[in-house]
Amino acid sequence: MTAPIEQIENDDKPNHELELCSVTSSYPSDLDVYPTTLSMLAISSQQSLAWNKKSKYGIRSFLHKVFGLSKNSLTNQETKSEFDDSLNINFINETAYPILRPLPITQGPIRLFILRHGERLDYYYSSQWLQQAFDKNGNFCRFSPILPESVPSRASIYDFALDPPLTFKGLKDAYHTGTVLREKNIDIHYCYSSPSLGCVQTATKLLEGLQSHHKLKIRIEPGLLEYITPYTTDETINDLTIPRFLTKKELLENQYPIEKNYHEQMNISDISPLETEFDYYERSHHVTTSIQKLHENELITQIQQEQVSVQDHLHILFIAHAPTLETCTRKLCGGKFLRDRLHSITRNIDFLTMTIIEKTDNNCDQWIFRRSSFYDEKCFSTENK
Repeated sequence: MTAPIEQIENDDKPNHELELCSVTSSYPSDLDVYPTTLSMLAISSQQSLAWNKKSKYGIRSFLHKVFGLSKNSLTNQETKSEFDDSLNINFINETAYPILRPLPITQGPIRLFILRHGERLDYYYSSQWLQQAFDKNGNFCRFSPILPESVPSRASIYDFALDPPLTFKGLKDAYHTGTVLREKNIDIHYCYSSPSLGCVQTATKLLEGLQSHHKLKIRIEPGLLEYITPYTTDETINDLTIPRFLTKKELLENQYPIEKNYHEQMNISDISPLETEFDYYERSHHVTTSIQKLHENELITQIQQEQVSVQDHLHILFIAHAPTLETCTRKLCGGKFLRDRLHSITRNIDFLTMTIIEKTDNNCDQWIFRRSSFYDEKCFSTENK
């Protein structure tokens, strides 16, 4: 099955940039107060702490001198409201207060790219490959062209049994996926990966193909780990084992481009060994929305600081597992959790299958599918692009 990322279509725009604009309103400023005036009000408000109830009349006299307001007008204004937005004054507490301005509305789309990892060794071999791939001294021996040319060093080679690396083909295809994104001028601003070795290797090779590996670091997010059932070694819950994944330190020592200062949305210890399919949906949705809100707030701050414009887009990449394409998107796109159908929905998702969802601006709650690889909508009409 050909990786569907090669089927991503370009927009009609000449530069093939994925852009989607929405109409936004402008908000005129309604405050025209000189800084010196505000400073005088602030000093006056500090002095008022030592005054008695008669000080209210002192404030009125002061405002009358500064703004030319009569005492009667102040009395009427106080009766009408405890705030005067035109003067930026709270008459009850006799203090100046900040005007709350509307947050900017982004016009560039916010997109989430979700990619399944590349082909792993366990697709061909059981854990018995370890006995052939390592000699008695623990040195790697590539006994088949299916195996990668090298594997990362780790505390125990037996950790590869539940956390296998990509095949030689898997690494090559992940790199090719990155080149396709680059050819289509699709840039990635943030890259998140499951702690699984196959996902980290996929992210690394994709960023190399995208030529972003020197400037974009991978954020390891344990919350993107797949449903723990695949790690069950027996039918009894007592034999359920979660792999020992490489730590950030070990990944950095193996030259993987990891963001060492990233604070995870969820710790691996937070994942219960008794997790159900519904729990897995909830975990995936929680992590996805947390990351989404984090970057939306960052984007709004950058717009307010005039570092970027409202037309700039935001692209976030998740590299995880087959069920991730379903569990991270279902609720965001207005659907209900399909816990009884999770396995049947995701069992045919091929390696390096990608799904893209987007929303037009930061005020939009509803996400839509830009492209889906396993839902009924195989490809979307041009009016949705």
